[in-house]
Amino acid sequence: MQAASRIVSLCLVIVLGSPALAVAGEAQNAFNEGTKLYRAGKFKEAIGAYDRAIKAAPTSAEPYNNRGLAHYKLGQSEAAIKDYDEAIKLNPRFTDAYRNRGNVYYNQKQYDRAIQDYDEVIKQDPKSSLLLRQRGLAYSGSGQFEKAVEDFNQAQKTNSKDPEIYESRGLAYRRLGKLDQAVRDYTEAIKLNPKNAETFSNRANAYSLLGNFDQALKDYDEALKLEPKNARIYANRGTVKLRQGKSDEAKKDLQRATELDPTLKEKINALLGVDKTSPSKD
Repeated sequence: MQAASRIVSLCLVIVLGSPALAVAGEAQNAFNEGTKLYRAGKFKEAIGAYDRAIKAAPTSAEPYNNRGLAHYKLGQSEAAIKDYDEAIKLNPRFTDAYRNRGNVYYNQKQYDRAIQDYDEVIKQDPKSSLLLRQRGLAYSGSGQFEKAVEDFNQAQKTNSKDPEIYESRGLAYRRLGKLDQAVRDYTEAIKLNPKNAETFSNRANAYSLLGNFDQALKDYDEALKLEPKNARIYANRGTVKLRQGKSDEAKKDLQRATELDPTLKEKINALLGVDKTSPSKD
């Protein structure tokens, strides 16, 4: 089983506010009510309030943006995109709507579309480390790792204390085969946030690919202290132990991995050379 890296997941940036709408009174009251309901987690009710705000002020972009956020929270991605489309149509310089739509596209793995939206936001806010990191993640998702690194470099210059920037750049370097640079970035991310099991696991993966199995095992150990029920980490640690010839220890890790995640059983059986046609022993 090859140790795998991951693409960092992206959370939506919630952009809510209470601007003065084109039509005061009823529209503003409905908008404010929608925002209050959204913040309370009452997304269906929030949509109803934003519907009223849109009816009263159909040329205002903000209610469409916020209704899009509520739709997304309900898992209605296409409805959210339509709302962001309308918000941008009404206000082509509405960066919140571009960013929110870009995040939906990112989570749908439509990375090229996400990049286009992030481009629009970065034009108006070129030094935002968060936006640069988001676009870098989209570049990574689309396989454009060199461009991803460029964005992460710019983000790191703006915010050198964000461990997620180093984590994300480390993943890009890993995919480029620049393993020593990946290790350096993971190490910096760990210094900034020593409680992230994923970073220890990713650094262990890089060490494993470098043939530094002892250091890889130390990192897997640290990762499992933080996440003792992570099946993937057990599987990767077991794989390294197999490569070291520690068969008994490896089997314990791989068995634990299948206990925690039965979907790994087939891959692990293949790794161990288990004949699936043979009867199992009690």
